[in-house]
Amino acid sequence: RFIKKGDIPQGKTPTYVRVVTMFREQKADPFRVRLTVGGNLINFPGDVSTKQIADILTAKMLINSIISTPGARAAAIDLKDFYLENMLPNKEYIRISLLYVPAEIIKQYNLKEFIEDGFVYAEISKGMYGLPQAGIVAENFLLPRLAEAGYHPTGRTPGLFKHVSNSITFSLVVDDFLIKYTDIKDLHPLTDTLKQNYELTVDMKADKYCG
Repeated sequence: RFIKKGDIPQGKTPTYVRVVTMFREQKADPFRVRLTVGGNLINFPGDVSTKQIADILTAKMLINSIISTPGARAAAIDLKDFYLENMLPNKEYIRISLLYVPAEIIKQYNLKEFIEDGFVYAEISKGMYGLPQAGIVAENFLLPRLAEAGYHPTGRTPGLFKHVSNSITFSLVVDDFLIKYTDIKDLHPLTDTLKQNYELTVDMKADKYCG
């Protein structure tokens, strides 16, 4: 939400933004452009470390378990825009150089009244790439929804989850799920749970490598 510089609360410093571009040939639109937040100027008072992140050893052990379990299958799920739709506990503020704002955008969004010293200022209320708290905010949104549907951490291995009654076991790395199942019917409730809040990419090609 665009605001005037004087509307920024005392104690809050507007941080800068960066334009990040890349080419991802596996995507439907391979030309990727993102506006990211300068997180080094964000003063977030809480813990920003995520707790339920599987390491490479956990992923390897799960893959070995899939291969060695008769009838087991694998699927992978990616949550689209995982960081972007979660409400922040406290609002943050950015300033955007007019070098990044074309004249047609200024006209379309009536930004002239917000221009000061060559910048426009904005208030952030949802997650953005670069915010140090974006990961923990997204995790705090995701894990309770998994728990409500019966998916819980195993307790000893960070990032490894099991369902209370069916065959689902998965490792979680940020927004990527590696899933072990023995009955395809068990996979559908998990995808249905995630579809309530996210757009999914589901990859079943790993099935062909599993016995």
